[in-house]
Amino acid sequence: MTVLFHAVAVLVGAAVSVATVAVHRSEVLGVPVGLVVGLLATFSAVWAMRELQHRLAATFALGWVVAFGLAILGQPEGDYVIAGDLPGYVLMATALVIVVLGVASLGAQHSGPGPGAT
Repeated sequence: MTVLFHAVAVLVGAAVSVATVAVHRSEVLGVPVGLVVGLLATFSAVWAMRELQHRLAATFALGWVVAFGLAILGQPEGDYVIAGDLPGYVLMATALVIVVLGVASLGAQHSGPGPGAT
């Protein structure tokens, strides 16, 4: 059952990453609403995974960072999904924070029951 939880955490991490990259440039009246919503979704999911089980947060972070890394590689024609502007730099800094949170979650101990505990 634990393998299933980790597989779901990787998929959720990748999905949240792709969604965050997709909407990070959306603005409403000059306010980067897409970036704010994407960051809220990312950090809310990490927090929820840490509350459930610390290792799930690390697995989520792995899925998030791998999907993000694939997104920033660039396209064969030379285009990039993330621009070199403030929202793009904030999103790249977020990736670094997610890596740190994922690594920190590996060494953390949780006192409560994990998923599937009875």
